[in-house]
Amino acid sequence: MTGLKAGVAKAIEGFRNHFPDNRIEVCATADGAAFVIVEDVPLGPPYQQANTWVGFFLSTACPDDDTYPFYVRGDLARLDKAMLKNPLHPGKVFPDAEATMSRRASVMVSRRQRNQSCWSYEPPLLKLLTVIKWMLQQ
Repeated sequence: MTGLKAGVAKAIEGFRNHFPDNRIEVCATADGAAFVIVEDVPLGPPYQQANTWVGFFLSTACPDDDTYPFYVRGDLARLDKAMLKNPLHPGKVFPDAEATMSRRASVMVSRRQRNQSCWSYEPPLLKLLTVIKWMLQQ
């Protein structure tokens, strides 16, 4: 994609390689960053939904920064009818007003990388997979 910083473009290529059958929407910003939505990511129990879209922002510092936060479908609900608890925050919207892509009702998944020494070992794709794994273990 033209206009994207090299690290952002490489991260998007990684998502496309990992999710070859999923639609991936990318909205580049003027400075070379990007809002990204990966459609139809498998979910399932403990959630009622079999899949979700996942949205996130790749900054111009990618891959050297933490990809945070992630957003998932706004109607996310648990099979056991329990309320979503921190770090799941319903009632959000993704992306923010800066993006030219359509905004979606969402649940924010706030899973920040606290250990700065390992950021270089958790590229955006690995972070997404870690977040989904964490969600499925709740």
